[in-house]
This record gives sequence, structure tokens and C-alpha cells, in this order.
Amino acid sequence: MPQGEKRLETRDPASNKRERSVHPELASQLLESLGAGKEQEDPPDAPGAAHAILRDAIRERATDVHLDPDSRGLNVRLRIDGAMRDAAVLPPQQGHRLINQLKTLGGIDPVAQFDAGEARFAFQHEAGEVDLRLAFIPCLHGQKLTLRVLDPRQLAYGIDELGLCDRNLRRVQHWFTSLGGMFLVAGPVGSGKTTTLYALLHALKLQTCSVSTLEDPIEYNVDGINQVQVDEEHDLTFARGIRALARHNPDVILVGELRDPSTALAAYGAAALGRTILATLHSRDAAGAVTSLRYYGLSDRDIATTLSMVVAQRLVRKLCAKCRRATSPTDAQKRWFDVIQVALPERSWEPVGCDHCRQSGYFGQTGVFEVWQLDDGDYHRLLDGATERDVRSSLASRSHKHFLADAMEKAEAGVTTLAEVQRLRLAGLAFPAGAE
Repeated sequence: MPQGEKRLETRDPASNKRERSVHPELASQLLESLGAGKEQEDPPDAPGAAHAILRDAIRERATDVHLDPDSRGLNVRLRIDGAMRDAAVLPPQQGHRLINQLKTLGGIDPVAQFDAGEARFAFQHEAGEVDLRLAFIPCLHGQKLTLRVLDPRQLAYGIDELGLCDRNLRRVQHWFTSLGGMFLVAGPVGSGKTTTLYALLHALKLQTCSVSTLEDPIEYNVDGINQVQVDEEHDLTFARGIRALARHNPDVILVGELRDPSTALAAYGAAALGRTILATLHSRDAAGAVTSLRYYGLSDRDIATTLSMVVAQRLVRKLCAKCRRATSPTDAQKRWFDVIQVALPERSWEPVGCDHCRQSGYFGQTGVFEVWQLDDGDYHRLLDGATERDVRSSLASRSHKHFLADAMEKAEAGVTTLAEVQRLRLAGLAFPAGAE
């Protein structure tokens, strides 16, 4: 840890048990703007603390800022590489002032203390402009406020930079040579689906085709693509928007999310007419996408005739390349992986922590992928009503790389850790024994 920096550990005075560690270096500009023990009020129109925490978040590559009230004051927390890290605990008066400043930046009346709401605004900083989505809600000890940081630089990825292995990358690249049907990116919230979709969009706009998107909300502006904002207040729903865009003769329509039967059926209808549909879907793995589509009302014939490819994914933290350390799997890890019948490599890697990674041992994230490109056998299996388990078993019996195999390869190569692989399992990811 750099000289002069302090890492605080909060304790419950009643039980004297150690709670979360606080890393003030993550909020250095915020703490500097507030001053040690500073309690005097800034002028009402001075957003110094708000600008400072935004600069801190951008510097630390945070995707979210959480301001959580409790009996001590306001906890300032940053989500970095998918993990929450505590940056500061502010006294109530300073926390109240920070929340009011952020609400003012979002055009929200700071006087209203008992409403829930949201807003969106832009913030200009040294390296450019970022968009911010702000949401707030009253809690027991005050207002909770969350900021989503939408930095365009975080989506400047090509499809070869997402973390796809060579075989899966070739499958996705081959799909570009024969566009058609539905291309689904599946996974839960926070699994990197948007990053993958925008990487595909950037690749598609370089081709001689017309691309339109239907999003709610439009998170990032992409020049050269027609982007449409869903507006349910004016009856521009996903389903109606898909049908309307189809009349503009696009080659590709990106649908932000298949979230209900009407949207799924409209997407199927456009795909059946020869349009290529890109969409996200919530399912735990590639085979689970079939169950989700059935739940939304698509028949087995609808799915078999239009589903072209499913990319299911999760995110794992990448080890910091400057301080990672080779090690051997622990006895606990050996027992854990033995239960799911997965052989461990002799060598694994562990996080250490250095100045570069802010002592976390991790720096950045990468995708863990399962790519299912449907073939004639899959077509007939779906027509015959194959269950999700049948599809998963069929994939496991042929040259199909499951999440687990992809994650284990990355752990053995020192890209991530066995602990991150275990975290995928704890998140409810299906790991078929012997998956390849």
C-alpha cells in the first residue's frame, strides 16, 4: 500500500466484530473536497462533492456508485470489476449534502425527501463525456442513491476482445457471413450482454447492411446506426417498434431485450420475414434460452426455424497481471471441484494486491462464454419438442464448450482464479458433469 494511505476497518461497537474494510483511496477527490471533519455548508449552487465523486468513479473504472444510508451516516461504495468496494463513510450532514448535489445535477428537486425517482444527465470530465443514470429511493435511515456510469470507452471493444476462445470466435465471425434468424445473447443482469451486443453492432456497421436498434433506454450512441428509444407513454413498445422498423427495410434489428410474449412474437415475425434479429434474453445458459422462448409463447416450430445462434455468458474478474501469483489448489477447492466431477489443474493462480489494482488483486473483467450455433440436428430435436435437459445433454455430447470448460481454461492460464469459477456456480449456473 502506498505510504500515507490508510485502510479503515469499521467495527460493530456492540459485538466488536470486524465489518467491511473501507478503502479511502478510492474516493480521494471526494474526501479532499469535503475536508477532514468539514461540516460547514457549501454554497447551494456549488456541486464540488458531487463532481469529485464522479471523477473518483471514472478514475477507478467504476460502473456504479452506491450511496447507502445507515445509522452511522452515508456509505459511499463503488462497483469495480463487478465487486462492491467501500470507499468512505460520511457523517449524516455531509452525506445529505452530497445526495442533494447529485440530485440537483440530475434536475431533481433536492427538497423532496420521500419520493422514489430517476434521472439521466451528462458529466464532462478530463477524458471526455459520460452519461449517468441516477435513481433514488427513501430508506430507513435516509435516501439511497445509485448512479450508473455509462462511459462509451468501456464499450470500445471488438468481438475479438470480449474473451471468446478461438473456436467460439470463429463461430461468431462465421455468422457474419450468413446473417439471418435470431442471434440471442443470454445471461442475467450484469453479465456483459450489452457489451457483447455493441461489439456486434460495431462490426455490423462496417458491413454493407442497414442496422436499426430498439432500446430502453438507449445507453450509448453509435454513429452509423439508427437507434430508436422505446416510449411506452406514446405506445411505442418493443413489439410495435419491431413491426414499425421492419417496414424500413433494415437488414438487422437489435432488440434491447426479449422481455414479454408480445416482443418475442414480434421478433420471431421479423426473423421469419428474413430480417436478422439481435436480442438479449434472461436464461442461465444456452439451452435455457429454448425454455425462455417457449415461456414467451413461441412454438417449437417457431424456435427451430428462426433461432440461429445463442451466446450465453457471464463475467469473471481478471487477475492483475502485475501482482498475480502461481499457487496450487487448496484442499477445500479440491473437495469442491471433486463434488462436481471436474479435474483441477496442478497449478492455479491467486490475487495478491498492488498499487496498480488498488490492493484488490484484480483488474478488469472478461467474459466466460458458451456459444451454440444451431445445426440440422438441433433443428429436428427442437421440432420434436426436445426439453432443455435434452438440448443440454446433446450439446455436452459433441464439440461444445460449456461455461465451465471456458472458465477452467482461463483459471489455468492465469486470467482468473478458481474462486471466480466457484462464484459462477454459487450464482446458480448449470454445470453439467463432464461438460466439454
